Amino acid sequence: MLRIIHEADDPELMEQVWFFRHQIFVQHLGWDELRREDGRERDEYDTADAIHAILIHGRRILGYSRLIPTTRPHFTSSLHRPLTAKLPMGSDIFEWSRCATDLHQASIGAYATSDLLMTGVLECLVQLSARTILFVTCSPLIDMMKRRGYPVQCLDIVSLGNGDRAEIASSNLPHDLLARHRQRYGIRRSLLGWGRDRTAFPQRPQAAA
Repeated sequence: MLRIIHEADDPELMEQVWFFRHQIFVQHLGWDELRREDGRERDEYDTADAIHAILIHGRRILGYSRLIPTTRPHFTSSLHRPLTAKLPMGSDIFEWSRCATDLHQASIGAYATSDLLMTGVLECLVQLSARTILFVTCSPLIDMMKRRGYPVQCLDIVSLGNGDRAEIASSNLPHDLLARHRQRYGIRRSLLGWGRDRTAFPQRPQAAA
């Protein structure tokens, strides 16, 4: 149900992703600094190393998240102030960003769309042998992550380009968190298909040269 790809795996699907992101983050949430005339939201961190987790039902994208290895350029590192706590970094630490679900479809069958996306991304992280996640967000979303079992730690408070303030946060991944998610939401099977044909295998990022 979640396609896990790099951009080069399926450029046609990624065109739909850029459009979906623009609809959510620019049109709905009003992040005008991301606005583009072509209606496709993407940034300098959408490189070949970025991992795209795309929740698809039928032919529609209903949810999306981006994972970036912290051994590569990522948004959080561009905001961080050198005098504050050191950011975690490594091949088993990922920045989780651009997380959103379709505004008009709250469920797929018996499952909440948000539960499928969050559980699927967590499964993806587990298969990548991730140890820690890093993200930039606001207090209500940190509370949501805590309710879902993530032991979130605030590392810094920063000002964004649009004048808003946000928290840089991290969380280790408890070894049983995926099992708890599956039990809580009644998800009995894997949610992931890797690569264009859904038969590829996850590859852990290499350390930065």
